[in-house]
Amino acid sequence: MTCAPLVVVLAGGTARRLGGVDKTALDVGGVPVLRRLLDDVGPLPVVVVGEPRDVGRDVLWTREDPPGGGPFAGVAAGVTTGLAAHPGTQVVVVLAGDQPFAGTAVTPLCDALRGAPDAGAALATGPDGRPQPLLAAYRVAALRERLAGSPHDRPARDLLVGLRTRHVVVSAAVALDVDDLDDLAEARQLAGLVSPPADPAR
Repeated sequence: MTCAPLVVVLAGGTARRLGGVDKTALDVGGVPVLRRLLDDVGPLPVVVVGEPRDVGRDVLWTREDPPGGGPFAGVAAGVTTGLAAHPGTQVVVVLAGDQPFAGTAVTPLCDALRGAPDAGAALATGPDGRPQPLLAAYRVAALRERLAGSPHDRPARDLLVGLRTRHVVVSAAVALDVDDLDDLAEARQLAGLVSPPADPAR
């Protein structure tokens, strides 16, 4: 299997612990969280599930119907839109839009899936050892089976029911999601280590 994936990024939620703001728009090292993630994804085709905005590159936009249906519904909407535009896709990588450094996981996740032909998905695990269904590469055939039926209000873990998986250990930085002020401070500190501040004129 050649892994030339479609990337689905979930960017439709808000952060109650951050006052209900759009987490993906928060500044991390001079760049919004979502744009930093997408910059690391590179030229791969991307569907963003959320409200359209300037992200510095061409992506497809979609929303779950009705909006606010949760991450499972977001994945379903992103996969449907992405496969309509790229029908030959064999692998979908799902990323949470509030993880500023998660784009660097795309290649190792795809490599792990390619090396495990009996697996339906390769999931990232951070330092806590928990597999993350929203930081994972899925075979399209496996996803289609699990996305059947109504997706509204289903938990993300339903993506894994009955699925043989491979785990990929990633760093704390890659697994970091910005849920509160402490996470945001950590992300900003990490951004200074992994890349220089963005050019304000960019």
